Amino acid sequence: MIAKVRYSVGKVGNAGAAEYALRTLLEMVISPDCLVPGTCVGERHDDEVLVTYGIAPEVIDTGIHVFESGFFDDHYGTIEAMPQRPVVRIENIPAPYRDHGGPVDRFYSVRGGGRNDQIECHVDIVAGAFFMLSRYEETVVSSVDGFARFPAESSIAYQEGFLQEPVVNQYAEHLLNMLRAAGFTGERRRWWGTAPWAIAVTHDIDKLHRFPMNVLDIARYGMGRVPPWTPKVGALMRDYVQTTARRKTDEYDCLQTIAAWEVSVGMTASYYFMGDDAGWHGADYVVDAPAVVATMQTVAGMGHEIGFHAGIDSSENAQRFYSELSRVRSAGIPVAGGRQHYLRWKTPLTWRLWEQEGLTYDATLGYSKAAGFRCGTCLPFKPYDIEHDREMSIWEWPLMFMDATYLLSWTEGTKVLDRLTQECSRYGGVLVALWHNTNWSDIYASPVRQHLQRLLMESIAQGAVASSITGLAQLSGIATTGRVCRGSA
Repeated sequence: MIAKVRYSVGKVGNAGAAEYALRTLLEMVISPDCLVPGTCVGERHDDEVLVTYGIAPEVIDTGIHVFESGFFDDHYGTIEAMPQRPVVRIENIPAPYRDHGGPVDRFYSVRGGGRNDQIECHVDIVAGAFFMLSRYEETVVSSVDGFARFPAESSIAYQEGFLQEPVVNQYAEHLLNMLRAAGFTGERRRWWGTAPWAIAVTHDIDKLHRFPMNVLDIARYGMGRVPPWTPKVGALMRDYVQTTARRKTDEYDCLQTIAAWEVSVGMTASYYFMGDDAGWHGADYVVDAPAVVATMQTVAGMGHEIGFHAGIDSSENAQRFYSELSRVRSAGIPVAGGRQHYLRWKTPLTWRLWEQEGLTYDATLGYSKAAGFRCGTCLPFKPYDIEHDREMSIWEWPLMFMDATYLLSWTEGTKVLDRLTQECSRYGGVLVALWHNTNWSDIYASPVRQHLQRLLMESIAQGAVASSITGLAQLSGIATTGRVCRGSA
C-alpha cells in the first residue's frame, strides 16, 4: 500500500517559492501528514510516490514529473514572467505555463506499467498555482482603479475568461489523478469533517442606520443608481418618518435578527466591525460605544464570530490598521481575522499588516466588480510574500461573491452565485460569501434576502456545512494539529 507522497524540487531559480506551490497543491487533495519533503530523489521508500519538479525526467524511472517552464528562473519577479497570451486550454483547463513541445490534447501522459509507471505532467501546474495564489500579477502590473485597487479587468483570469473557474483546484485534482495512476492509495483530504463542502457567510458591518442617509446614498438616489426594487421617494419618506419617530426599528439595525435566523437554520457566521468612523467611507457607528459593544457581545453569545473590518485607509498604513483593530478588540471578544473595507488591498503589504498583528486569517481577496476566484482556488491557503520570499503564517480565505457587486443586476448575480456554488461543491471547497446587513431588509433588499436565505437552507439540507470562518478553520484542523495519514477506505 502506497499512502505517502515524497515531493522534490530540483534546480530552479527560486526553489523555495516552487516548493511552496507544489506542497500547497498537494495539501489541497491529501493530508499534510502524508507528505514527505525530499532533497534527494534516491530517498524514496517503497510506500511512497515520488513527485518531482525541476529535475530532468530521464534521471527518474518512476513517479510523477511536472514540466518546469522556467517561471522561477531569470525573469521571476518581473513582468517578463507573465503568461503568454492567449492562454491555451488543455482538456478544457487553462494552461498559462505549459510544455510547448508536449501533447496539445493531454494534461499528462503515463509510460510504463504498474508500479514502474512514469507520469509526465505537460502543464507547469507549480508555476500556474504560484502565479494565482501569490497574486503575482498584482506585484508586476501597474493598474489601479479609483480606490487604488487592482481591478478584475486587469487580471489574466478575467481577460482570458476563467475568473469563475478555480484553476488551482483543477490542477490539484489532476495531480491527485496522477498520484492514483502512480499507485497512491491514501485517502483524499476532507476539509470539513463529514460535510462534502462548506459555505462561510460573512457580514461586513459598514452601517447600522438607514437614516439619516449620507451624501453618497442621496447622490445614488438622485442619479437613479439604485436597485430596481428600491422604494420610491414616498415610501422612503414614510420609512424615514416612522424610523426617526422611533415607531419602528431602523432597517439596518438588524444584526441580532440575522444572527438569530442563522442559528435557527443550523449555522453561524462571521460579523466584521469597523474601528474607523471618520469620513464618507467610515462606519456610521462608534464601535466602542456601549450599545454597539452590547450588540457584539450578544451576537458572539449566539456562537457567531466577531471580526475586524479594516478601514479604507488602513490597507497600507500600519498605524491606522493597529489603531482601528485595537478599538474593535476593546470589546473584549477574541478577533481572529476579517476583511478590508471596499476590498482595498496592496499585495503583499496588506497581508503583512494582518500577520504582524497576530491575526490568523484574512478574507479580502475578491474583486469588487466581478465575482469569482481571484486567487484561483475555493480552499483556504497560506499566502506567499514575494517581496520577502517567504511563506506567511496567516491563512487567506479568498472572497468569491459579494452581494453589492450585483445589486443593479441581481438576476445576473444569482446566476453567477449558482455557478460559483457548483464549483465549490465540485472541488470540496468553501464558498466565501459577503452578505451585508444592509441587504437583509425586506423593504430595501427583498430579492437579495430571499435568494441568499434559500441558498443557505438548501445547501445545508443537502449536506453542506455553513459556519463562520473561525468555525470552519477549527473543523478543518488548519488551526490545530495535522491529520493521521491513512490508506483508502
